[in-house]
Amino acid sequence: MSPAITPEVLWAQRSSSTDAEKNYLLVTIVIPDCSEPSLDLESTHLEFKAKSLGHVGDEQEHQYHLRIDFFKEIDAKKSLGRVANGRNYFLKLYKKDLDEEYWPRLTKEKLKYHYIKTDFNKWVDEDEQEEQEEEDFGFPGAGAGAGAGGQDAQAAALQELLKGGGQGAGQQDQAAALQELLKGGGQGAGQQDQAAALQELLKNSGQGLDAEDA
Repeated sequence: MSPAITPEVLWAQRSSSTDAEKNYLLVTIVIPDCSEPSLDLESTHLEFKAKSLGHVGDEQEHQYHLRIDFFKEIDAKKSLGRVANGRNYFLKLYKKDLDEEYWPRLTKEKLKYHYIKTDFNKWVDEDEQEEQEEEDFGFPGAGAGAGAGGQDAQAAALQELLKGGGQGAGQQDQAAALQELLKGGGQGAGQQDQAAALQELLKNSGQGLDAEDA
């Protein structure tokens, strides 16, 4: 078996001395077709393993391994991680200490790692944070952890269905059911049942999700 590959890492951050919800790191572990992710997340470090399945142009399966010792401690219990649409692995890591100043780097060691790069698509300068509209970066709502992929696409489709309310037989009943499901947000132990119900309602309305969105 080929040796494990160290994946590329993109990161950005936000900071606050008063609001823990605005004091976090955004980390993307770049692994095409990320499969079987395993994350060991502690306050001082993360260790991550995953596979990249073979695909057209590269039939070989690859193993990935990454360890990062953080510059300062994070709140591991509050932090979130998930695969988005079967591709890269995304992390939202909450900093343990409230501080207005940005971390000067992601890692504990003051070394240059060629695979760790600034994510300029998500980066905001310290003095521009208040001007930037808050985004969920794929992590809608507090506590929405791994496996949340596809909710954005479902929400958009559901909202589109609700716009048409009152057209066609049974549309009002569908709208009421959709509203009730949307209130739940797909969280909690009934998430799978809700997802199945959502898919059925979408199917009946002729607006089922594409396979890559599900």
